[in-house]
Amino acid sequence: MTSQAVGGNGTGGQGPAAASERWREREDEDSLFRQLRLTVRQGLEVDGDTPGGAWEALSQVGAWEFALPIGHDGLDLGQAVIAMVCEEAGNAMQPVPLTDTLLAVDLVSGLGPLAPEAAESLLDRVRTGELEIAVPGRLPDPRGTVPPGITWKPDPDTGAVVLTGTGGPFAAGVGPGALLVLAGGPDGPCVALVPLPTEGVRVRPLRDHGGGAVASAVFDEVRLPAEAVLLSGLAAEQALARVGLRAAVHQASLLAGITAAALTAVVSRIRGRQQFGQALVKHQGPRLRVAGLLARLDAVRWAVGDAARDLDEDRLTAGEAAGLIALTAETTLDVTRDAVHLHGASGLVRDGLVAGCYRRAAWEALRCGRPAHLWDIAAHTP
Repeated sequence: MTSQAVGGNGTGGQGPAAASERWREREDEDSLFRQLRLTVRQGLEVDGDTPGGAWEALSQVGAWEFALPIGHDGLDLGQAVIAMVCEEAGNAMQPVPLTDTLLAVDLVSGLGPLAPEAAESLLDRVRTGELEIAVPGRLPDPRGTVPPGITWKPDPDTGAVVLTGTGGPFAAGVGPGALLVLAGGPDGPCVALVPLPTEGVRVRPLRDHGGGAVASAVFDEVRLPAEAVLLSGLAAEQALARVGLRAAVHQASLLAGITAAALTAVVSRIRGRQQFGQALVKHQGPRLRVAGLLARLDAVRWAVGDAARDLDEDRLTAGEAAGLIALTAETTLDVTRDAVHLHGASGLVRDGLVAGCYRRAAWEALRCGRPAHLWDIAAHTP
């Protein structure tokens, strides 16, 4: 996680007085899993001080091979490991399209006989870190529903597909080499892979308020050849329903990492800041408030871990996944807001970690849908 752990005496030391930050680890993680977590964490801490460095670090530790099935020369380590990678990447607070690329890997590797001829080449480029794939706009919700914003229609004369609309925001710390477009239309959803640059596609940088580089994509009557379309109609609905569950768990893990980064900075702040002649952590009000925030984060991390294991065992339902991402999104928004308040004026500094967590959470928390809508799905979906 972040390197901002502070000793119990508020000095930042690592001596005997250093307190154990219990929210960082799950007690049920076995030694092999913890070693894998440590490898990912160290890679991001050593080389992940820039978005490009973080992307390279993820590729070096084999993050993409963790997700690929064995049939595609991957390791297929399961969703619990992928969730851990997403959490550590969220904690590193670098704006890279991790969950977007994982969604693309899930879709392409699961196509089977429908896979295009270039599928293996595409996965090889992802595996080596050469190809970053971003999803403009929201991810599919846990039921696989395509978000609004981009529409498609077939061109009966040429067999091409025409895309129109705008999607965003998405992380743009590293320039994507392709866009995975989820579009809606009269014949159902369509999933297309659009290489960049493509005529009619404009990636528009959005203003960075401190949470990292973000962008949107504008599609102005973009004509794509038939081979650019991965799935459409009923096949797309079925595939998106499958990967929508995974996207919810991955995004929830990423949000848990962002929340942990904010709380690590808060703990450092209240241990080191003096008020009325003693450390702020000695005052009951801030101490109990932070304890409550840490308890909420701990509950979210347990829920994400359990959901990842259920996903591996094919037991996770759309309603449960919707409840998970709604809970995580609300927790992240609440915790990052309170972290800014506990920091005082310094929490609003644009380049500060806490301000960055708060501003990034403002859009990352909504990528699978608004929490109120997700709670409605959880209540009405078995």
